[in-house]
Amino acid sequence: MTPSRVVAPVALTLALVLLGVRWATRPVPPPAIGRPFPPLNAGALMGVPPLRDADLRGGHPTLVNLFASWCLPCRAEAPQLATLRTQGIAVVGIAVRDTPVDTAAFLAATGTRYGRLGLDPHERIQPALGSAGIPETWVVDGAGIVRARFRGDLHPADLPAVEAAVAAAR
Repeated sequence: MTPSRVVAPVALTLALVLLGVRWATRPVPPPAIGRPFPPLNAGALMGVPPLRDADLRGGHPTLVNLFASWCLPCRAEAPQLATLRTQGIAVVGIAVRDTPVDTAAFLAATGTRYGRLGLDPHERIQPALGSAGIPETWVVDGAGIVRARFRGDLHPADLPAVEAAVAAAR
């Protein structure tokens, strides 16, 4: 085996490890609990009302779900979000690092219905919240203040805690 055939894979592996370490250690601010929800400059998706700042200051609590079409746990939590909506809880979504076409396909495939939807293809809202992953669901009170965060996909056993957080945000 020639030296270049050995060096190239080793160099590539080392570069990928260093890139992963850099990404994993990037600074993430603390969670935005108790602070206003970051300003929304998210794009819109045809057929779904766009999510705007005023929507999170409408006098009632709102669940803000960060998701992406390529996220398998995001697909798994769709039934739980539907259950919360049927209980009268406002659920809005923000598609992170996604395209409008892929987001629309995800919504159609999962049957997910958000009252309003924002697109954040450049991942600006997520770090401002102190979030490092998706899915995440945030409880925002009627004045636009973040009151709670649920990391990872929501399971049926999580629903009582989500409902309690929404009730506390009233």
